[in-house]
Amino acid sequence: CSNFSIRKYVAVVSNEQRQSYKDDFNAEYGEYLNLLIQIDNIAKKFRKFDEQRKSVTHKSKAYQVKKD
Repeated sequence: CSNFSIRKYVAVVSNEQRQSYKDDFNAEYGEYLNLLIQIDNIAKKFRKFDEQRKSVTHKSKAYQVKKD
């Protein structure tokens, strides 16, 4: 048994409430996708940098530049 509490959401009881939730979701979804793309691009840069770092020897000047 875990100590995590489960957040309970109220049931959607009307079409107006459903539409309100849907509108909120749709209003924020574009920003979410934009942030997801930005995170993916940054992660790709880190992976590329890590591959470059692995390709140089530890005592070389190129390693020191990448390390710093």
